[in-house]
Order: sequence, then C-alpha cells, then structure tokens
Amino acid sequence: MPRVLGIDEAGRGAVLGPLVVAGITVDERRLPFLAELGARDSKRVARPRRRALLRELVRAVDGARAVVIPAADVDQENLTEIELSAAARLIVALHPDRTVLDTPVAPPAIPGFVARLGLRAGIAPQAVVAFPKADRDHPAVAAASLLAKVVRDAFVFALHRHYGDFGWGYPGEAKVQAFLAQWLAHHGRLPPICRTRWRSVQRLLSPELAFPVGPR
Repeated sequence: MPRVLGIDEAGRGAVLGPLVVAGITVDERRLPFLAELGARDSKRVARPRRRALLRELVRAVDGARAVVIPAADVDQENLTEIELSAAARLIVALHPDRTVLDTPVAPPAIPGFVARLGLRAGIAPQAVVAFPKADRDHPAVAAASLLAKVVRDAFVFALHRHYGDFGWGYPGEAKVQAFLAQWLAHHGRLPPICRTRWRSVQRLLSPELAFPVGPR
C-alpha cells in the first residue's frame, strides 16, 4: 500500500526561537488508526499531553523526521521559501508515495506552490496534496503537527537554559515583550535567537528602545 507523508510546522509566527518543519510517514491503511490514537491538530492538544501522545503515534508510523531552522536562517529568506525547502528535504529523505501538507500559502497560490515543491523534490506534482487545515483534517499531517510542536518545545527549553525564560517566543506573550525590552536595554541590540527583520518585533518595542538592528 502507498506510504503517505504528512508535513506540518511549528513556530511560523514566533519572533524568538526556531521554525520547525516535521514529517511523518505511514502506510495509508494505518491512517484511521492514527486518528483512533488521537492524532489531531497539536493546537487542540494540551502541551503536557503532546509528548505522551507522540510516543504512541510514533510506534504506529514508518518514519519521522524534523527540520529545525534557527532564527538567523529565518531572517535570510521568506517563510514560504523556507517551508518549501524544508518540505522538499523531508520528501527526499522519507521517500513517500504521496505527500499531504497544511499549505503555507493562500488557496489561489497552492497550485504554484505544489508545482515548485514537486520540482524541488524531484517528484510529480500529482503526488503532492496541499490544503488549508490539513493538520485538523488529515491524521498524518496532525501527527506531523505534534512532532513539530514537541521538537520545537525541546529547542525552546534548551534556549531557556541559556537565555532565561522568554516564554514560547510568540509576539503576543508578555514574557516575550519583557525579554526583548530587557535584552535591548542591557545589550543595545536584539538577541541572536530573534527574527530581527520581522515588523512584529519592531512593533513590540517602544520608540526609546528601538535600537537599530546591526550585525549580531
């Protein structure tokens, strides 16, 4: 039976920490079993439950892999290109018969994205399916969503040990705002774990703290 690769990401909207793109491959016949185990959009799973659920899911799949893109690399390219490259790497590494992913582009741009992904990965575009809310509606993508979240959380915890607790890295968090303000006040520049080109970073900063962004 065909092997299906589900792909999803975690950290797309963060300003601190990495972007993680993850893939899960599974025999197509086992997709209903993934759903029975509880594979669903990671945003609907409480953080303490994610790791235990992922351990159950990994035992039912053929392969799992994650691509971790640090903030400095996110600064070098737009997110769509970064996710396309990461997805292509997962396809090449995991050799699926069919790939399903939660699209990182608006619906009118999906055909172009799929065509470029097929070209980059060296597969026929017909072997790729991309649609909104795939992490909610497709078990393999939901499992990949959980893997991406768990991997990103692990990297964030590691960064906490070095930089202190800055929360989960999203601009709406009070911890993120306080961390950036304190870091700027102390160092006069943004931290190396920050996506410095993002407008949301500048919006978080009051005028008196908005130091120029220079080399890090």
